Amino acid sequence: MALAARLPADILLRIGALITADADKTLGHWKHSLTLLAVCSYWRATIVLLVFKTLSVEVITHNEADRRGYAYKYAEETLIVAFSNYQLAKHNGHLCWARHLRVCDLDDDFCVSSMALVADALEMDEDDVP
Repeated sequence: MALAARLPADILLRIGALITADADKTLGHWKHSLTLLAVCSYWRATIVLLVFKTLSVEVITHNEADRRGYAYKYAEETLIVAFSNYQLAKHNGHLCWARHLRVCDLDDDFCVSSMALVADALEMDEDDVP
């Protein structure tokens, strides 16, 4: 058994808390915390609640999305695009760990458009509510 799999759960949760501390700031930070889930099944089962505690929606311009290296479908009629970790959490059955929703918007100029994108990004069926 690998040393990583022998760590006590409380120590592993402290390590996870340190590494995921910035995960609430941006989806980029959150993506880095996903690497914790790849260490082994013990880490994945123990740390998943920290990684998926916050669902995020970021509404940014196409230029900012390109700068960050985000993949998206380009729509010429809109200047902004929304990104979220909601679909990944839903697909993997981790919505039950979500305790916070973070919505990051550009500014008031895009408020109406971005609210429509947020609603699309968080489109939920009645089955989605834990």
